[in-house]
Amino acid sequence: MNASDLRRWRTLSDEQHLNVQAELAKHGIDLNGCGNSRSDILDFRSDVRRVVNAKTNELKSMLDDNPGAKWTPALQAKYDKSSELLSSLAALVDYTELQLKVLDVADSVSRSGTASADWQSRDGNAIKVLAPKDSFRAAVGGERPRFGFGEYVKAMVSGTKNTDIRAALSEGTDSTGGFTVPRYLLGEIIDAMRARTVCVQAGARTIPLDGHQNTIVRVAADPVAGWRLENGAIAEGNPTFEGLVLAPKSLAVLVKVSRELLEDSMNITEALTLAFAGTMAAEVDRVALVGSGSAPEPRGVFNTSGINTVNMGANGAALTGYGKILDALYELEIDNAPAPGAMVMHPRTRRTINGFADSTGQPLQIPPALSQVTPYASTNIPVDQTQGTATNASCIIVGDYTQLLLGVRSELRIELLRETFAANHQYAFIAHLRMDVGVAQPEAFCAVQGIIPA
Repeated sequence: MNASDLRRWRTLSDEQHLNVQAELAKHGIDLNGCGNSRSDILDFRSDVRRVVNAKTNELKSMLDDNPGAKWTPALQAKYDKSSELLSSLAALVDYTELQLKVLDVADSVSRSGTASADWQSRDGNAIKVLAPKDSFRAAVGGERPRFGFGEYVKAMVSGTKNTDIRAALSEGTDSTGGFTVPRYLLGEIIDAMRARTVCVQAGARTIPLDGHQNTIVRVAADPVAGWRLENGAIAEGNPTFEGLVLAPKSLAVLVKVSRELLEDSMNITEALTLAFAGTMAAEVDRVALVGSGSAPEPRGVFNTSGINTVNMGANGAALTGYGKILDALYELEIDNAPAPGAMVMHPRTRRTINGFADSTGQPLQIPPALSQVTPYASTNIPVDQTQGTATNASCIIVGDYTQLLLGVRSELRIELLRETFAANHQYAFIAHLRMDVGVAQPEAFCAVQGIIPA
């Protein structure tokens, strides 16, 4: 995005353009310095909106401070000039909105080959379905704040001179003394969590949820086509639909920090962000892969009814080759499921596969059918499952991970515990996030189960 683009869209005069450029420069903003990426445009829009707010307040002050006879022709001329500048600035904000919409379409085309619409809630509101590289921050209102999540958390304890943080803390304080994290900071921590989640790396999609219970329609059985004679009746083959309900459940994490570390560490704000994101990512991975479904825990892929399975035997068995994994691909193919893009396993299993060798000790070549299935290792795949007499079994979950949905409410609440760990000279933070996990198409997954050590 550059100044010539703006002139073509808004047909501003040279004088108007120079006025906009000069006003932005007063606030340290380069009109020609905005890049073309989504994050660049979001940041630039946030900066321009800040100038718009300042100019709006300036006009309001002129009216408030000069009532009646104090209002002179000179003030009127100044007011008119400022109003025209405000209109041009607002047009610039509108232009950034247009640029973001263009990027949305381009991203959709690059991912799917065609531009696709967002899903809709029951009240008709658009619901963003986020691919792994999409930004949750942008989806829920991702303007750049003047501070980060770690700074916000640290300020709960030590206070701050930053007026923006103080305002956010004041606005977010609830009746019980906790703090509701602003949406733009929630987006930062959720994106950090998603970046560390193996399921998301494998392709799982994220849906920002806007209600207590969200129902997504999925096809439980495809319609059946039939041949007919001329003038003959058309056989009925109605598809069977069912609802996938995402009902956000509470995920809570507790992070303890020594008072000395909080006060003295130079990178504590970054460390706090990573601590919250890493803790949540590990638990989200676990329930998404093998959650029990017993309240209040979501049901993961492994325990979802309707997924395919390949069994290693009554009492389990060790993997000695690719045969059982190829059997999993076969199960997906006979269900006409989407082509699998990933398989997730415990590092123990990954080590076994990496060690596959022939009778001469030479590494086994990966079959061509598996060349497009990316392997991921996660310690959240258990190695203590029961298979007959075996109690040290594990599994591999193969499938199209875009069919795995992570529903996240756009609210995060943090409580500060000052006294609970005071004996150890520590502060503790408890974060509450509400989310759920669902599988849109169970037949798109197959679990190879009963894998025991070699």
